[in-house]
Amino acid sequence: MKERFVLLEQALLKMVAEKKYATLRDILATMNSADIAALFSSLEETEKLPLLFRLLPKELAAETFVEMEAEEQELLIRSFSDNELKEIVDELYVDDAADL
Repeated sequence: MKERFVLLEQALLKMVAEKKYATLRDILATMNSADIAALFSSLEETEKLPLLFRLLPKELAAETFVEMEAEEQELLIRSFSDNELKEIVDELYVDDAADL
């Protein structure tokens, strides 16, 4: 499983470098939130995390955010604009928003 994430991470980072954002969005949209969170957690280039996260559809982004580790959530929160943060929080379930 970890090997799969390494290959996927390499492919995603290559697409980021090549600015193939539409393809990235399409790939991420087919994945479930737990797998995306695990993939994001394994990223060695954490500065790419906000960019990748912004490519997710709103509902999937909220579901993924809940699955992420606290350190990664904090990194994203610091990189979000107020409007982006509001959109994510609006999509969260009440329990998850309270935890945040």
